[in-house]
Amino acid sequence: MAIKAANEYGFVNSRVRAIKSRFLTVGDYERFLQSTSYEEFMKILANTRYGPIINRESPQRTPAPDELAIILSKDFAEVSYSIARSLTGRVSEFTQAYTGMFLAESLKSIVRGLHVGLERDEILRFSVPTSPAQVELFSQLVDTGSVQKFVDVIPFRDIKVALLTRLPAFEDLGSTAPLEVALEEWFLRTVAKALKGLSADDRQRVIGFLEARVILRNVLTMLRALVLKLGSRTIDLSLIRFTSKSKMLTESIRIQPSWREVLSQLEKTKYGQLAGRLARLYDERQDLADVELAVEDYLAQQVRLLMSAFPFHSGTVLGFFTLKFYEIRNIRSIAVGIERGESADIIRRMITIW
Repeated sequence: MAIKAANEYGFVNSRVRAIKSRFLTVGDYERFLQSTSYEEFMKILANTRYGPIINRESPQRTPAPDELAIILSKDFAEVSYSIARSLTGRVSEFTQAYTGMFLAESLKSIVRGLHVGLERDEILRFSVPTSPAQVELFSQLVDTGSVQKFVDVIPFRDIKVALLTRLPAFEDLGSTAPLEVALEEWFLRTVAKALKGLSADDRQRVIGFLEARVILRNVLTMLRALVLKLGSRTIDLSLIRFTSKSKMLTESIRIQPSWREVLSQLEKTKYGQLAGRLARLYDERQDLADVELAVEDYLAQQVRLLMSAFPFHSGTVLGFFTLKFYEIRNIRSIAVGIERGESADIIRRMITIW
């Protein structure tokens, strides 16, 4: 088993670990956040591994935030291609399926933005295109101007079908939650299918991380629902269904009458320590944004741990692409925030640092 794993993941492991060593650090992010202008931020960014990439694409002038987004997407695409071409067979199929997470997350951001009528740049701020083609696609989707037209023009048949099944619920409830769940469950089905060809250990690693992601997002959904006093039908259509374990916990939190009881149910699981921290955060500040940030930080740390274990497994690939996604999204959020004159505290709550 170890020899087979080394053969499957040996080369990609060395590539990933070389690239991982160049991820931005906590110190880099703090320096970005202390920038007093967009130009100063770009000068600091130029002193990281992104400097040569930006200079190659825009040698004569400082790129604007939307131009920076295209440059970052090209870098993501180039790095992804470099990693993907070192993979073969079932591992390659899994990798392609897993990167659907980033497409799903960006589409969710666009749907939310269209629904509440955000400005074009604000919607695109939280989308992370992983190729130049996606940059163009996301722009086209934002320019549709409405959720219904977004669904009409989306070019992926399986995603369109998933969204169309939940469109009546969106129109009835006036909430994007059913559409976001449709996108998440599309991604989960795609990955589950690709996992069938991997080893039992590999499947367990991936399912374990995705299960945590689903459980914690359902907990956040319930906390929001209680704050907003949403009805039971809205709540039911807002919860993600995945493994039997996640479904069981979801059912137990769905019937709780207060945020304390929801987190009390979570505390009975292996996420007990995190549940205690979330309870203290919300009790002190009564702000779900802090709870959401703590959950994202927890998931990022779990991904990082996957990459630090025995090197020849699916967690190496899963971890790299997820952390790369976080890094690109962080840079975009900081760039737009500083360009708009937002405070460091506000921007800090929009990024995920591991």
